[in-house]
Amino acid sequence: MNTSLSHTPSAPVPENEQERLEALKSYDILDTLPEKDLDAITRLASRICGTPIAFISLIDEHRQWFKSKIGFTVHESPRELSFCQHTIMQDDLYEVSNALEHELFLRHPGMESKTGARYYAGAPLIDPDGFHLGSLCVVDNKPKKLSEEQKDSLLILANEVMAQLMLRKHNKELEQSKKVLQNFFDLCLDFMCIANVQGYFIKLSSTFSTVLGYPEEELLDRPFMDFIHPEDISTTQKEIEKLSKGELTIQFENRYRKSDGSYICLSWNANPDPVTGLLYASARDITESKIAGELYQKNLKLQKEKEIAERSGKMKEEFLANMSHEIRTPLNAIIGLSALLLKMENIRGKELEYIQTIQLNSKNLFALLNNILDYSKIEAGHFEKEKTDFDVVQIVTDTAQSLRLSATEKGLKLTTRIDPELPPLLKGDPESLRQSLLNLLSNSIKFTTQGEVIVSAELMTKDPRSAIVKFMVTDTGSGIPAEKIDEIFYPFVQANSSFTRVVGGTGLGLSITRKLIELQGGEIGVRSEVGVGSEFFFTLIFQVPEQTFKQNGSEKDKEEMKAPEGLKILLVEDNVFNQMVATDTLKEWSSSLEVDVAENGKVAIDKLKQNHYDLVLMDIQMPEMDGHTAVRTIRKELPEPVCKIPIIAMTAHASVKEIEACFVDGMNEYISKPFDTLVLFGKVNRVLKSVGEDSK
Repeated sequence: MNTSLSHTPSAPVPENEQERLEALKSYDILDTLPEKDLDAITRLASRICGTPIAFISLIDEHRQWFKSKIGFTVHESPRELSFCQHTIMQDDLYEVSNALEHELFLRHPGMESKTGARYYAGAPLIDPDGFHLGSLCVVDNKPKKLSEEQKDSLLILANEVMAQLMLRKHNKELEQSKKVLQNFFDLCLDFMCIANVQGYFIKLSSTFSTVLGYPEEELLDRPFMDFIHPEDISTTQKEIEKLSKGELTIQFENRYRKSDGSYICLSWNANPDPVTGLLYASARDITESKIAGELYQKNLKLQKEKEIAERSGKMKEEFLANMSHEIRTPLNAIIGLSALLLKMENIRGKELEYIQTIQLNSKNLFALLNNILDYSKIEAGHFEKEKTDFDVVQIVTDTAQSLRLSATEKGLKLTTRIDPELPPLLKGDPESLRQSLLNLLSNSIKFTTQGEVIVSAELMTKDPRSAIVKFMVTDTGSGIPAEKIDEIFYPFVQANSSFTRVVGGTGLGLSITRKLIELQGGEIGVRSEVGVGSEFFFTLIFQVPEQTFKQNGSEKDKEEMKAPEGLKILLVEDNVFNQMVATDTLKEWSSSLEVDVAENGKVAIDKLKQNHYDLVLMDIQMPEMDGHTAVRTIRKELPEPVCKIPIIAMTAHASVKEIEACFVDGMNEYISKPFDTLVLFGKVNRVLKSVGEDSK
C-alpha cells in the first residue's frame, strides 16, 4: 500500500472526537496481539464478499491500526490516508465501488498504483454508547459492488466484532474486579465473607482461618451455622431472615467457635445481592470489649431506667437551675461584702475572725452548690466539656491558694509541687480540672487533722501533639480502710461516717470528681493506709497548642489587674445588695473609677441614650426588662457608637446554655456570681483592650 502523503485529502473528524477517543481507549485493545475469534470473522468477511483483502481497523488520533487483517502485512497506516476515516462518520455501510470515479479519492496516493485499492466497503464498529470506534472492511483492487445480502452479512459481522470487543472488555474488567476483591480479602484484618442461600461460605478472608484455627477447606465444606454457638443460632437465623423480607442491611452479634473449643464474639454487618441472592458480610472481633451476658442484660435494663430518669429529671433540672440562681444571688452579696470588710484596716480581733468565718463558710456553701449542680448535670448527661488553651500550672496553684486559709486554720501545711517540664499552655477543660482538684484538696484537708496536704502535677509523656499529665493529692489524714476503697467513689458514701458527722460533707465530692475525670478521658485511683494517709491520683491527656508561650506570671497579673484611669461603668443590677458589692468592689479597684447603677434593662437603655459609659456590667434576670432583651435592643436599635459598647454579663445563671445565649445576644464576656474579684478585673481589662483594638 502506497503511504505517500502528497495530495492527501482532508480528514473528517466526528463532532464527539474527544469522547470517541476516550471510549476507544477504554477497551484497551490498541497494539494488542491478534486474536483467533476476530481473525475468523475477518476471513469470513473476505469469503462472503469475495475480496482478497479484509481487515478490522480502529481509528485513534493519528492512525488506523489493524487488529485483524487478511491480504496484506502492514500493521497500521496514517489516519488521513484511510478509507475507514470516512466509515466512522457513518451509521450504515460505507461503500466505494470505484475509487477512481469517487471525488474523495481521485487524488488519493493509493490511486497512483495500478494494484492499488479500487473497491472498498466498511461497516462501522459502534459501541453501546454510540461511539464509532473503527470498522470491519473488505477491499479489492478492481471495481465491484456488493449484493444486498453481502452488505447485510458485513453489517452482521461488524456487530459480532463489536460484541467480541465488548465481551473482551467485560472479561478484563471482571478479571480486574476479581483481583481487587482478592486483594481486599487477602489484606483485610476483619472477617470478610460471601455466603450463599444454602448457608455455606463460598469465599473467606484469611482472618477466618488465622483466628478460628480451621483450614479454609473445612470452613467452606461445612454450613457456617456449625461454627456458631448453639445459643446464638436462633438469633442469627432470625437476623438473616430479615433480608428475605426486604431489609438491605442487618447488624447483629454472635459467637463463633474456635478449633480449640473456645468462642470469640463477632459483630456483623451483612448485605444481600438482590440478583444473585449472595450474602456479603463483614465482622469484627469484639470479644475483649464484649460485656458478659448477665451484665449486658443488666445494662439494657439500666438504659431503660436511665431514659425514664432523664424524662422525670427534667423538672428536677429546672428546679436546680432556679435554685442555683436564687442561692448564688445572696451568696454573691455575702462573699463580696465579707471580702470588702477584710480589706478594711480597722477590722481585727474577734471581728476579723467572724468575717473570715463568714467568708469561709460562704465559699464552702458555694462549693457545695457547685457540686450538687455538677452532679445533677452529669447524671442527666447534660454536662458539656470545654476545649480551650489554658495554663495547667496556674490552675493547680490557684486551686491550692483558694484553700490555703482552710488548711492554715487547721494547722496543716499545704504544698504544691509542679514539674518544671510542664508545657506553658495545654488544650483541654480547665474548669473540670479545677473542680476535680478542688474536690480532692477539700476532701484531704477535711479528713486530715495534722501534718500536710500536697498537690502535684507531673509531666509523664509529651510529643508535638499531646501531653500526658499526672495529678496527685497526698495527705497525712486518717486513711481509708481497704474494704471501703471501692465504695468511696459512689455518691452519698463516706469512708468514715462517724468522722463525717464531725467534719460534715455530702459524700458527693469524690463521685463528681470521678465522673469529671472520666468525662475528660482519664481514670482516678487511690492508695491509702489507715492512720498514715491517702494519695488520690489521676492522669489526663491534653492537646498541645500549635503555638505555646509563657509570660512572666507576676508581670502579666500586674498588667491585667491595673485599673484604667477615668473609667465609667454602667452596672445593670436589680438586687440592692449586689449593687453594693459590685460598686464597692470596683471603686476599691480604682478610686477614679465611676459606677452608675440601673435597676433593670429599660433604665439601662435610657441611661445609655443620655450618658457616656466605657463598659456595661449586665445582670440577666431582672424585672420589667431582662438582660437578654436589653442587650439585643442596645445592639440593634441604639446608634453608633453606643450600640458597640462592650458588655459583660454578670449573672447568677451559670449553665452552658446561658453562657452561649449571652454571646449570641451580643455580649463580649461572661462572669458568674458569686464573682471572683481578680477574674472580674481581668475580664474588664481584656474586653476593653479587645474592643479598642477592633476599633483601630
